[in-house]
Amino acid sequence: MFLEASTYIRPYLVASITMWYLFLMDETMTMALRQYCDALARKTPTDWALLPDLGLYMDQVITYLERQLDIFMRPGDEKFLTPSMINNYAKAKIVPRTEGKKYGQEHIALLLAVFTLKRVLSVQDMSLLFGSAGGKGGVGDKRGMEDAEEGRGSEEAKEFYQRFRRSMERSAKATAETLEKMLGSALGEGQGSDVEKGMISDEKTLRNLALEFSVEASMKSYTAEMLLAIANPEDRSAAREIKAQKKREKPERQKGNKASA
Repeated sequence: MFLEASTYIRPYLVASITMWYLFLMDETMTMALRQYCDALARKTPTDWALLPDLGLYMDQVITYLERQLDIFMRPGDEKFLTPSMINNYAKAKIVPRTEGKKYGQEHIALLLAVFTLKRVLSVQDMSLLFGSAGGKGGVGDKRGMEDAEEGRGSEEAKEFYQRFRRSMERSAKATAETLEKMLGSALGEGQGSDVEKGMISDEKTLRNLALEFSVEASMKSYTAEMLLAIANPEDRSAAREIKAQKKREKPERQKGNKASA
């Protein structure tokens, strides 16, 4: 009889466990979304005056940047920023080279902007965007060196960072508000039934929202590239010429290596 009873209630037991699992999953999703929106709405880059100005070594820079940019990092993402990335941006003259291997206020400010924008802009486009604030006036331009010698580089970096900071603050708040509105009652404190929360925070809905944000980000990224191209036609042409020159030189170097061998 016990066996018959257990066989009878088994489907209901499985259904109950399944419903409880789905409920916990929906609650976890809702909590994660709420925490993300709250963090995003409060995300404001550090003011220029509060950036480290004593000079940090590479490992200290990595630690500081990771704390400041945690909103962009996924759990376990150890390759979001690395010393080689920072060195490459310095070689590209997007950020100034260091003095004595120490990174100052100007370096930290520009690196915060670089690692925020690297998902949407190429190295070449960032070079055009930063201009002399990053130690150069454009592709192949010597204005950045002259500015650094005359002490204008740091002031331009400060002005650029303050503009970046204001834009970042506005964008973060607007994105958080849009996400909350789109998710509706799933982010409401105690609002809506569990069924409504489950409907709004399910995986399909989140994928649909991710698609909307991705398309919008892509359109804005292309628009930014177009604006930079229009604003810097000479730099674009210079960059293409440098790239073409390197392609022409490569076969010649290979021929020279074969001849010497």
